[in-house]
Order: sequence, then C-alpha cells, then structure tokens
Amino acid sequence: MNHRALLLSCAFFAAACERAKTSVTEGHARSSIASTSLATSHAAIAAAKPWDDELGALLATPSLDGGTPVLFVRDTSATAERVIELFNHDDHTTEATLRPGTVMRSCAWRRNASIVAADGRSVPGGWSLALAPGIATPIGIDGVGELLPRDSAATVARVSRLVSAIPEDSSSAPFRGLPIVVRDAWRFQLADSTTILVAIAMRSLNVESNPRAQASILIAEPEPASNPVQWRTAFWETVAGPEDRVEGMDLLAALQLHGSKPAVAIVREGDAGLQVEIVERTAPGIWSVHWSSASLPCANP
Repeated sequence: MNHRALLLSCAFFAAACERAKTSVTEGHARSSIASTSLATSHAAIAAAKPWDDELGALLATPSLDGGTPVLFVRDTSATAERVIELFNHDDHTTEATLRPGTVMRSCAWRRNASIVAADGRSVPGGWSLALAPGIATPIGIDGVGELLPRDSAATVARVSRLVSAIPEDSSSAPFRGLPIVVRDAWRFQLADSTTILVAIAMRSLNVESNPRAQASILIAEPEPASNPVQWRTAFWETVAGPEDRVEGMDLLAALQLHGSKPAVAIVREGDAGLQVEIVERTAPGIWSVHWSSASLPCANP
C-alpha cells in the first residue's frame, strides 16, 4: 500500500501530518456543501451491523507503520488460510493466500496475518486492501500528482475551496481562516463518466505551547448540468487534535461491491489502531458510510 504524504502544495505552505486519537466529524451534502450536513454516529453504525455480509468473510489492509497485514474477520473461530484478492489503485486485482494469525488488542475480530503469493513467495508491497474473491470489482485511480502541473494546481485550488466550505463544528473553530495544505488527492471515473475526487487536506495551528492540527478527507463530484462545472462535497470526515497525534488517513481502493454501487475504502489510524471504512455512493452527490470496522465488538479497546 502506498501510504504517501505527497504534498501537492502548488499554492500553499507545507505542514506536518502525524497521528492522533481525536473526535471525528462526519457528514455529506445532498446538493452542495452549503446545504445542511448530516452527522453520522459510529455508535449507530455499530448497533446496526457489526459485520456487513456484503464484504464476505474478511477484510485486510497493511498497517500504516510497518505494512504488516491487519485482518478483520466475520467468523472469530475461523483459522484456516483463505484465497483472497488484493486491491490497490489499479483496475485489476492479484490473487494471493491469507493466513490468519494471533488476535490483536485482545479482540477476536481483529488479527495479525500473513499473505503469500500464489507461487508461495511473500507478496511485495503495493497492495492496500484484501477481500474474498468475487466480492468487489476494482476501479482504477489516478493520483493528482501525476497530472500536468496546470491541472494539478487547479485540483489543489478546488480542494482548498471545498475544504474551506465544509460546515464547522466546535473543534474546527481554531482553524478557521488558516492555510489549507492538500496532502494528497486522487480521482477516478464511474461507469457513467462521472469524475470522483477524493482528497486529504491539513490545517495547522502553530501555537508554541500547544501546536494543533486538523485533517479532513472528502469525496467530491461535479454538480450535474453545471456550466461551467461546479463541484460539490458529497462526504467528509474531519479530525482535530495535538499536531503530534493527528491521525493518519489514506485512500485504500475504489471499487464496486458485487458490481453494484461504487464505493471507496478509507483507512484511519490512531491510538485505537487501524479503522477501515467502506463509503458508498447511494445516489448522485450522496456518499455515506456503508460499513466501519469501528462497528466490530472490541474494535476500540
């Protein structure tokens, strides 16, 4: 998995990005980010479905620090190795074998694991998400840093405008008006040619005695039939806390579950360990959390 800290700072000054355990603000906008946000509670998600059967029997992703597989399982008694498909930002998957290991943080639903290629060799880095075969179809993702400089700069400016318009809560107030650093951004196309933009942006409050940071991840898409093209934020999550503890975030993959609705897999890491979220496009301009590993019992010890 390519957990990058690519600074697309064409017009902005760079800032640090570290891990943290913080409160999370989530929402999505139905028509534009000026409309009323819809807050989503992880507690409500947990009560609704601890495991989503559409994800199959397991889900795995590399840890952000060392890249070793972190496994989430539906059946806590299962120990047999399984054939899996490895996803990244490409439009194809790779077959491999996953071997479950010991439980992590005394949580039966979260385990260490090892992954080997079909020929028995260790799988090299570059994978970001593992699912059972046939669960999802990958969608190819382009990094904005690979675009021409003019297009890259335009995308950075667009993300900055979208982030600045996200509805604020009490944790956002100290960062109001501060420069926005686009840490990373990606885009991909749906079957109907709609372009989807995913981005991670940072703000830093450089107070010597208590430096703080805010990280936001958003999903945006063009307003339909707008001329010129106007973009809307369809989903966002924002975390804030001490600068040396701001959570890591990354986009794992874009996919279609069972060939149906488009979705993205997002990872965050804090003091409670990795948390993976599947965020699904339920309608044009509307994305919401389909499943979160935070819903698993003892996922946040």
